[in-house]
Amino acid sequence: MKDATAEFFKLPIEEKEKYGMPSNDIQGYGHASDALILITKPTWYKKLQFWPKTPEGFIEIIETYASEVRRVGEELISSLSVIMKKQKHFLLGLHKESLQGIRVNYYPPCSSPEQVLGLSSHSDTSTITLLMQDDDVIGLEIRHQGGWVPVAPITDALVVNVGDVIEIWSNGKYKSVEHRAVTNKIKKRTSYAYFISPQDDVEVEPLDHMINAENPKLYQKVRAKMNLNVDHDLVTKMEEAHTLAPSIPVPNVQEMVRNNPLQVPKRYVRSEEELEKLNTMPHLSYQIPVIDLALLSCRNSEELLKLDVACKEWGFFQIVNHGVQKELLQRMKDASAEFFKLPIEEKEKYAMPSNDIQGYGHAYVVSEEQTLDWSDALMFVTYPTRYRKLQYWPQTPHGFKEIIEAYASEVRRVGEELLNSLSQIMGMQKHVLLELHKESLQGLRVNYYPPCSAPEQVLGLSPHSDTSTITLLMQDDDVVGLEIRHQGRWVSVTPISDALVVNVGDVIEIWSNGKYKSVEHRAVTNKNKKRTSYALFVCPQEDVEVEPLDHMISALNPKLYQKVKYGDYLRQSMKRKMEGKAHTDVVRIQASDVSNEL
Repeated sequence: MKDATAEFFKLPIEEKEKYGMPSNDIQGYGHASDALILITKPTWYKKLQFWPKTPEGFIEIIETYASEVRRVGEELISSLSVIMKKQKHFLLGLHKESLQGIRVNYYPPCSSPEQVLGLSSHSDTSTITLLMQDDDVIGLEIRHQGGWVPVAPITDALVVNVGDVIEIWSNGKYKSVEHRAVTNKIKKRTSYAYFISPQDDVEVEPLDHMINAENPKLYQKVRAKMNLNVDHDLVTKMEEAHTLAPSIPVPNVQEMVRNNPLQVPKRYVRSEEELEKLNTMPHLSYQIPVIDLALLSCRNSEELLKLDVACKEWGFFQIVNHGVQKELLQRMKDASAEFFKLPIEEKEKYAMPSNDIQGYGHAYVVSEEQTLDWSDALMFVTYPTRYRKLQYWPQTPHGFKEIIEAYASEVRRVGEELLNSLSQIMGMQKHVLLELHKESLQGLRVNYYPPCSAPEQVLGLSPHSDTSTITLLMQDDDVVGLEIRHQGRWVSVTPISDALVVNVGDVIEIWSNGKYKSVEHRAVTNKNKKRTSYALFVCPQEDVEVEPLDHMISALNPKLYQKVKYGDYLRQSMKRKMEGKAHTDVVRIQASDVSNEL
């Protein structure tokens, strides 16, 4: 296996690129270091056009190697069943049609190895991974007791690591640890990772007997196919750039209400258990903070203090005197209203495709069993401009595109002012957060909530927190629908004419090490009135690594979140349904401290 692989990587680039990895797949030769990635099981997932025919016999060698390492993996899975107090065959039964793949990583020498990594630090989303290393070059390092420990090769041995699936099944008893690959000045290095994952339909959650009063359940249930199939780097390679979130097509709510106003299909009705948790009487005596942006921009100390308190205690506030012209706000509302009045055939010219979030339709629908939200949406990426897909920007009503452009530009300016102020209250120079948003990803989501004959049984938008840095929301002036979680209760956000509602996103919560809160919020419906809201999400550029800032960590405030690249965080969260604080729970270090009130 080593010899054939070495021969392959010595081939001219033109020969290797015959097996080039396409942009929408993970199989083949390409970048996800230089890598050769092949799915070996189930056989119907194999794409043999990416299995190199050169050197001669390479395909047969890969097949034989995969078969033998698979046998070893199955022995290990049997032993893991035994130490987890299950019958020997139990875990193997969850891997009958498992997804298995091989990744051959080629690390060339590097003249400045101290400045680069061969493979970024990550944990594996597999059940287990089996790795063959070169005998004479150390490159694999694992995280242990806060430091990086090199794994010295033993001739003919295989390195095995616990994957995320075992960590979840064992309720954290067995650890899926971070690891990385370093390079060196003189020698190339090759590694051969074989990933074994459960079959797609397996629901992964802590096994019942691993949970007790002393070891409460640390992980929620997740279906293996959602995000546990393959190594983290492979997952991110699978998505085409900025095609962010596959979603299952579902009916148009507005059209459904238009055809039968009294109909509330079962798929929209929340379970009794969920309704019990959700239908806390909104506390009407609360009022979220109101902040004057004009004063804030002048570094008014009183207004900066109000911002600090709002972010700490509420996670939400409304801003006035923000400088966006009232006429522009009204034009945005009027044009959106005209769009949603159009016949369904006209609106569907801009329909959101199943593998994207831009356009008209529904996002975050990941299963046929999922309870649906009582709303339709129009979604765009507005910045950077090169990510825009203008075929989904409506041409009707006339001038709508230009209005969206003007609205996004103005609200973006407001967002940048707020980032300056957030930098200040977080104890940094004014420009620091803006620097991390030079090429920021910004999106606009217009939510349309038709009236509902049984509003107490449905939700317009499920409880969730936002994966953004901040979100700026314009509401209708005459309909209350936004509710936020505050002190264990749902608080209605009463609209203020021409104000914008701002909420702290997950990114600020992580950067502040939990000082500022990205709180859950939801949208409710009513019997008589439609409602529309306009959310603009301001996010860091994709390559920004998000983790608690050094000065937000102390002996009294230990680090709560692990480092994550923002693009990875966004893609992974958008493949889930909206569900409370599920996004930030994933990156929490102290899982037992996770608060998930819903």
